[in-house]
Amino acid sequence: MPPEPQTANPILSESQIADLKLAASKMSGSTRRAFQADMSRKYCAGNARQTERCFGWGREGVQLGLEEQRSGMVCVGAQAAYCGQKRWEETQPEAAAALLALAEAHSQQDPTFRSSIAYTRLTAAEAIRQLQAMGFSGGQVPAPSTMARILNRNGYRLRKVEKAKPQKKNSRNRRHLRQYPGQRWAVCRWAVKRLSMDCKATVNIGDYSRGGKTRGDNKAADHEMGCKEKYIPFGVLDEDSGQVYLTFGSSSKTSDFIVDSLCRVWEQMPSADKDACQCIQIKADNGPESSGIRTQFLKRMVEFANHTGKTVHLLYYPPYHSKYNPIERCWGILEQHWNGTQLKDAETLLEWAKTMTWKGINPMVEFSRKVYEKGVTLSKKAMEAVEARLERNAALPKWDILIRPVFG
Repeated sequence: MPPEPQTANPILSESQIADLKLAASKMSGSTRRAFQADMSRKYCAGNARQTERCFGWGREGVQLGLEEQRSGMVCVGAQAAYCGQKRWEETQPEAAAALLALAEAHSQQDPTFRSSIAYTRLTAAEAIRQLQAMGFSGGQVPAPSTMARILNRNGYRLRKVEKAKPQKKNSRNRRHLRQYPGQRWAVCRWAVKRLSMDCKATVNIGDYSRGGKTRGDNKAADHEMGCKEKYIPFGVLDEDSGQVYLTFGSSSKTSDFIVDSLCRVWEQMPSADKDACQCIQIKADNGPESSGIRTQFLKRMVEFANHTGKTVHLLYYPPYHSKYNPIERCWGILEQHWNGTQLKDAETLLEWAKTMTWKGINPMVEFSRKVYEKGVTLSKKAMEAVEARLERNAALPKWDILIRPVFG
């Protein structure tokens, strides 16, 4: 009598064979056939009949998987090839080409160049509207939810376009900031103390989520209605040393609050830096409390120049360009630092601000409880004396102002 056919592989135990059979049962189609062919080559010398006896798989499927590996061609069944709904790009190629051209015109490459993702400002609703304006009918244009998936699938993610960051060292920009008609003043580069100042948006105190995530206490209010305690952050960045000075005021954001905070910052600076500089160059945005036409602010800045005994040079950024102000990047670091934290009281606010770092340096933080009055202005007669102290650039009278100190 012929010997009984071998039903198991002596190399593998029963539990190992059961594991391989279980793994194959989780697969389907060409993936399953490729796995069975690999196991056949490894344990059964590529013999389909022996593989069937060992693992219980159909030898026709194992043989087909071996042939697919040999030829490099994968067999696709009629159901897999023709069933299912095709993608919109395949059914509407002309509309798809128009959409991709439209998205490319509104896209921006990843600013970090670390990925191939393009950030686009084109929303799904706007894409549908523009495709319809090109003449594509309703049947050719998908629904908004489908349109969003199509844009994401083709690598166009809906993100806010990142603000362009200015270069840290740009000789052309520095020359532009130091060019003045008639060479009104000349001072060595080492004698200028460069400061950048600005106020941040008001910070609400309470159990608010602030739009962040935390692993600790995650019970927070989902809105900020009824908030009674608020603080106004004012910051000054010493561009030469990288030191940040933060002042949190409990009153109003006024010209007096800004200049008072600036005076305290000047007092905190090292004596060597104050003695070495001849001019204080202050970069600011053209906000309503510190603009080049705000009478109370200009009056206080004249007093600040007299108090310090230094020439004060005010440089304002044009409208919609305050993002180039260096202190704005410090606000972004602070917001990321305490994002997700529940700022329940002033002490928590100050402690989190103290632990922030900018260029490896912790900021110097102060708290101001002084009450400031809003709407303080100067009369035209009083402003004439202040205006006499201002040396305005003829080309940029509102954005380039020089104030010389008067002694005695």
